[in-house]
Amino acid sequence: MANLPVMVSCPADTWTKVATNVTAGYILKKLTTPNVYLQTWRATGVAAPTDKSEGIPIFIEDGDNKIESSFAIDVYIYPVGAAGKVRRDV
Repeated sequence: MANLPVMVSCPADTWTKVATNVTAGYILKKLTTPNVYLQTWRATGVAAPTDKSEGIPIFIEDGDNKIESSFAIDVYIYPVGAAGKVRRDV
């Protein structure tokens, strides 16, 4: 994880790519609202998600979301009901 942390603003109710071409790192919630953030991933180069149902809830408790993959992936965040902000450390 040689890169510096980056803050990423995420519009409400839409998928935002927060990391690309990664195999390890962390995503940390930076705003207390919204209460629900969804996350999904794609192999790098594959089309972005389009449906909210593809996401799984993250940040169930305060803390971070660890990224681990044996191949390069793109990570997407979907804040439900309000704009959100995350910090990526990858």
